[in-house]
Amino acid sequence: MNEYDSNRIRNALDAEATDNPAEADIIIINTCAIRDKADQKAFSSLGKYKHLKSNNPGLIVGISGCVAQLYGEKLLERMPYLDFVLGPRAIPRLPELIKTIENEKQRTVETSYDIEELFDIEPYHSPGKVTAFVSVQQGCNKRCSYCIVPRVRGDEINRPLGDILRETRNLVDKGVREVTFIGQTVNSWKENGYKFGDLLRAAANVENLERIRFTTSYPRDITSRMIEAVRDVPKVCRHIHLPVQSGSNAVLGKMKRTYTREWYSDIVKRLRDAAPDMAVSTDIIVGYPGETERDFEDTMSLLEEIQFDSAFSFKFSPRPGTTAAACPAEETVDEETSGRRLSLLQTFQRDVTMRKNRARVGQVEEVLAEGPSKNDPGILTGRTSHNRITHFRGAGTLSGRVLRVRITEGLFNSLRGELSV
Repeated sequence: MNEYDSNRIRNALDAEATDNPAEADIIIINTCAIRDKADQKAFSSLGKYKHLKSNNPGLIVGISGCVAQLYGEKLLERMPYLDFVLGPRAIPRLPELIKTIENEKQRTVETSYDIEELFDIEPYHSPGKVTAFVSVQQGCNKRCSYCIVPRVRGDEINRPLGDILRETRNLVDKGVREVTFIGQTVNSWKENGYKFGDLLRAAANVENLERIRFTTSYPRDITSRMIEAVRDVPKVCRHIHLPVQSGSNAVLGKMKRTYTREWYSDIVKRLRDAAPDMAVSTDIIVGYPGETERDFEDTMSLLEEIQFDSAFSFKFSPRPGTTAAACPAEETVDEETSGRRLSLLQTFQRDVTMRKNRARVGQVEEVLAEGPSKNDPGILTGRTSHNRITHFRGAGTLSGRVLRVRITEGLFNSLRGELSV
């Protein structure tokens, strides 16, 4: 989502980008606020450009995204060298905002949720890139007790089907062969009686589009219609990112996740029954307020049961204004305990991921070649349908093609292989 919005900002400005900040007329830090660490990275990044402003008073420095939405006016107070604060929904208003700063020398905050042109600005697409994100919604209607997304991105607004397909076709005309539909809870998308499964089927009709991915899915919103589309549409990749957050029903209740462990397990079973080779990845939070040792054991037993292909796991990070941030002090899980639990979980998951990747050795996978490796132009990089990064020797002219690759080595973060006849 952050990458998608960053490219929308670039298109909104219709400006040439530079890798050298000292050459820039405008510097914008596009931010994420999902965890406290993301906040701090944003502030640290802004601090790097303070000296440039001192040397070049005409330089415009701005902050956009979720941190901008979260703190608003306070950022101007905290950082006198900052010229503007722009919320994630206000990207279409960026050109007007820049003109105001240039003409009136006035520092500005734009964090309105009420933006009619919400989806008008589509992202910049790098020439030659064969994959792309396509946003299908903004905001979120879930009210998970730990999550700041509804506060910084607003309520869910679903993008019209026609607009999604038009952007997809435009990208395919530019050489894109794989799109990833993105949304805070992407599979909750709906419009005029259409549901997410219908969107997958409609996108599959786009000529020359090879693959369709989507992220991030909400477990409770997986429907029979969606599962049938995943089963029936060959272009839909065999991978789903399905955050569970905890394997404890007690913790899931405190998180207000609206499903139980048993319900989640059943959904995974239905997906794997429909597509037996379905890869499943997840998100997990450890050290949530009130999480007991038994709760953590329940999470570990869920990992054992599901056998996730990969997992993104984090220690609980309280976010301003969320219910979880106001939990009683006695429910706080200390840093040492959280760290120990995270280490145990990550060690277990690493072994599962390694075993699954090594099990691919000898198999022939279909890999979309995305382009040459940065370190070795003779090596191509791509992904399998199951979202496993794969490296293999081949000519750059093969980029954009789905190739048969025999896997020769399974590593933790990737596979290695060779072109197969």
